[in-house]
Amino acid sequence: MNCTMDDYLKVVIPHLKPELVTPDALSHIRTLAQILPPFATALFECRLGSDQSRVDFQVNFSYLSPSLPETFLTHSAWQVFQEINQERTELKSYVYQRVKDIWLEFDLDKHLSEVPVPCIFLAINEQTVCNSQEVIEIASKLLQHPVSSSFESNLRLIIDCLPVRAEISHIGAMLSRSAQAVRINIRKIDPEQVLDYLMQIGWTDSSNTLQLLLSDLSKFVDYVRLTCDVGDTISPQIGLECFLQKQPKNELRWQLFLDYLVEKGLCTPAKQNALLAWPGLSQKASQPDIWPHNLNSGDMLLGSRAFSIFGRTLNHLKIVYKPDSLLEAKAYLAFFHDWFDADLLNRGNLQISKDYSEQLVC
Repeated sequence: MNCTMDDYLKVVIPHLKPELVTPDALSHIRTLAQILPPFATALFECRLGSDQSRVDFQVNFSYLSPSLPETFLTHSAWQVFQEINQERTELKSYVYQRVKDIWLEFDLDKHLSEVPVPCIFLAINEQTVCNSQEVIEIASKLLQHPVSSSFESNLRLIIDCLPVRAEISHIGAMLSRSAQAVRINIRKIDPEQVLDYLMQIGWTDSSNTLQLLLSDLSKFVDYVRLTCDVGDTISPQIGLECFLQKQPKNELRWQLFLDYLVEKGLCTPAKQNALLAWPGLSQKASQPDIWPHNLNSGDMLLGSRAFSIFGRTLNHLKIVYKPDSLLEAKAYLAFFHDWFDADLLNRGNLQISKDYSEQLVC
């Protein structure tokens, strides 16, 4: 029996509240999942506003990921992906030396084509310093053409103005969208550095409210990552991706942060409750009739020493900020498959590590 991503979805669907992922949104996701091979780690991107039901879907393409359907390679976006993925095996290539993971994001706001078109995000290794020329080269590779002189100048500006310690965490291309730009995600930037950095790269905000927002966010989160869209111009819209090291069971600030978003009208109380109910574990024993058959071989090999489990975590929350526009909040719900020590599980000592899911920020 051929396993698809939908087989994995079936394990976690019972924990997706309809207030957060409506039946219609889930139908779009499952239509996509039925033509995707199974990936060990995935994310739901949920909008938290009262009239926002769109949910996008992301998967992590690791070295151990299954092969893709041949029909995908008829589309130029998948050809770009295949070329980049091939470079992961070449010791002297930029991708091998710099890229830790490749993430694929699927926009599900319109009818799904026979060949789904992904946005491609390259997760850069920790402690890796990308110089501006390397970023220009990878942007050209992702977009399939050399970037313009103004595009190149903006990329150099984004890199050269980075504060001390700040690093590029992801470089992405939204290939399913018309905009000719790349998304640059920046880690290890302190909230108090964000506004000065943005001003250095030519960003302006007549409302002058970003600093107050950053001050509020710093009360609730362990760290923030900044996202910018860069092309012939630098987009005025930015993303503030907010991370907490622990899950809600062990971290009260999730509740406080969501209370804040509800108070600001950025999240509904129903979606808040749905988010807090998401984290946990799904074991094989609880879903025996729908568990992917290709996982059974692991059970046969490891016997009773390990359990095949899906973990569910709140990965991060994101605030989308555009000057003179309303704020938007998103939540990223992760789930991942792995094998866990049976003794720890039986003793109730199993903890979910955030290391599985916090690599992606889009």
